[in-house]
Amino acid sequence: MKASCRSERSRRSPLKGRKRSVPQIGELICGVIIMKRTLGIARAFGAALLIIQVALIASAAVEAGTSAPSAAGVWRQVDESGKVGALVTITREGDVFVGRLSRLFLDPGDDPNPICKNCPGDKHNQPFLGLVFIEGMKQSGLDYTGTVLDPETGKIYNAKMSLSPDGKRLTVRGYIGLSIFGRSQTWTRVE
Repeated sequence: MKASCRSERSRRSPLKGRKRSVPQIGELICGVIIMKRTLGIARAFGAALLIIQVALIASAAVEAGTSAPSAAGVWRQVDESGKVGALVTITREGDVFVGRLSRLFLDPGDDPNPICKNCPGDKHNQPFLGLVFIEGMKQSGLDYTGTVLDPETGKIYNAKMSLSPDGKRLTVRGYIGLSIFGRSQTWTRVE
C-alpha cells in the first residue's frame, strides 16, 4: 500500500491547468492509509469520516451554486401608481417562458369578466383571465426577452424581463423598437 499511495501522488501533477473543488476518491483513500499509520486505527477512522463529510458538503455546495432563480412562479403585477392589477403566473414551456393572467383585481363597476376585444388572432374576444399575454421569453441568466400583449389595446410589444438576484422582484419592460422607448413595471413574487 505504501508504494501505491506514493505512486498515486507522483502521478498527479498539481492541477494541470484546471481547478478541482472536490478531492478524488483515490486521494481520500491514500489520506486514510497515511492517517492510519500515523494516528492509529480509531483516530484514522474518525478523521476519515470527517474527510468524507467535508467532501460531501463541498460537492453539495458546488451543485447548489449552479441553480439560479427563475422567473417561473406567481407574480403580483403592480402598475406605476402602485395599484395591484393582477396576479400573473409565469411558466416554462419548452425552452421559453410564458405568462398568463391568473387573477384580476378589478375596480368597482368594472366588467367582472373582461374580454380582449382588440386582441389580434386567436386571442380576439378571449377572456382576460387565463390569457397568455407574455410569450416567447428566452432566458439568458437573470434576463429574458420576448413579447408582451397589452390586453386593453391589443398591441404587442417587444419585452424584456429582469429578475433580481434573490428572485423576489421581476422588472418587466415593454417597448417599441428600442428599449428606451417603453415603460417598466416591477412585480413582486407571491410567496
